[in-house]
Amino acid sequence: GGTWRVPVVAHLLDRNFVADLQRDGTYNEASFDREYESRWTGSVEDAFFSSEAFDRNRILQKPEYEFSGRSSSSAYYVLGMDVGRGGGKGCDSVITVLKVTPQSYGDTSLKQLVNLYTFHDMHFEDQAIMAKRLFEKYRARRIVIDANGLGAGFVDYMVKSQNDPETGEVLPPFGVEGATFANWRDEYNKYRTPDTIQNAMFLIKADAPFNTEAHTNAQVQLSSGKIKFLIDERTAKQKLLGTTKGRQMTAEQRAKYLNPYTLTSILEEEMVNLREKNEGVNIILERANKGIKKDKFSSLEYALYYIKQVDDNKRKRKGHFNPAQWRKLCTTI
Repeated sequence: GGTWRVPVVAHLLDRNFVADLQRDGTYNEASFDREYESRWTGSVEDAFFSSEAFDRNRILQKPEYEFSGRSSSSAYYVLGMDVGRGGGKGCDSVITVLKVTPQSYGDTSLKQLVNLYTFHDMHFEDQAIMAKRLFEKYRARRIVIDANGLGAGFVDYMVKSQNDPETGEVLPPFGVEGATFANWRDEYNKYRTPDTIQNAMFLIKADAPFNTEAHTNAQVQLSSGKIKFLIDERTAKQKLLGTTKGRQMTAEQRAKYLNPYTLTSILEEEMVNLREKNEGVNIILERANKGIKKDKFSSLEYALYYIKQVDDNKRKRKGHFNPAQWRKLCTTI
C-alpha cells in the first residue's frame, strides 16, 4: 500500500536502483506505478483501442533482427519513427519495425510488428546513424517520420551522410519519396547527391486531419486482426527458461532477449490509455494517465499510415480502366 519512497528512507532500497529503472529503455510508467507507487493502472473504460483485440493478436513467437524472406518472397519492411530530443532532454526516440505481406486481389496487407527499438537522450546525428543501420539491416522499403517540429531537425541529418563510428563506414544520405506536406519533398531533395538512397524516407505532418485518418486506420487494423504482435514477455520468458540455452543465460542476457516482448507490452499500455475526444470532424486521442507516453504508438501508426497508402494505390491501379487493354482483349477474343 506504500510507495518506493518509504523503503528508500528506511535504507531498505537504493534510490539509484529506482532511478536506473526509470532511465531504462524498457521503462513502463504503468507497470512502475503498479509496483512502486501502489497505483491501479489498466485500460480506461472508454479506451479508443481494445486491450482484448491487442491480446488476441499477440501470436508472434520470435522477433526479427534483420531482413528475412522466409515467410514470403513478396514481404517487405517499413520502419516508423517517433523522434525525441536528445542533448540532456531525457527523451526517447522509437523505431517500430513492421513486416508487411501484400495480399492478392487488392486486400489489405498483413502486418507483423517484429521489433521495436528505443534511443534514450541521443543526439540527432547519433539517431540518424542508428536509423540508417536499421534501415540497412532490414532492407526496409521506407522509414516514415513526422517531419514536423522535432522531426525537422532529425531529417536535416538524414539527408546528409555520416561516418559510422563502429565500422568506419560512410552511411549515405537518404532521399524523400513522398510527404503529406507539399513543399517538403522539393525542399529536402535539393540535398541529393549521387550516393543518396532515393525514396528512403516518407515524411508526414501530424496535424489534426492526418491524425484523424491515422488513428482510424490503426483502430481498423487492430480490430480486423490485420496486425500481429509478439507474445507477452512472461510467456516468452517461460518458453526461454524451458530451453537449456535460456537457463544458461545471465540475467542481463535474458533481459536483452526479452526486450522486444517487453516493449510490445509497453506499446499496449500506451494504446489502451488513449481516450477519444472529438473536435469537429477530427479525432483527438488524449492520454487518460498523463504519465504514460505514446511515442511507441505514434511510431506504429506512422508506419501503418504509409502501408495504407501503398495498399490504396495498389487497389486504384488494379481498378483502373485502360481502353487500350480492353480493345486488345476484344481483338484477341
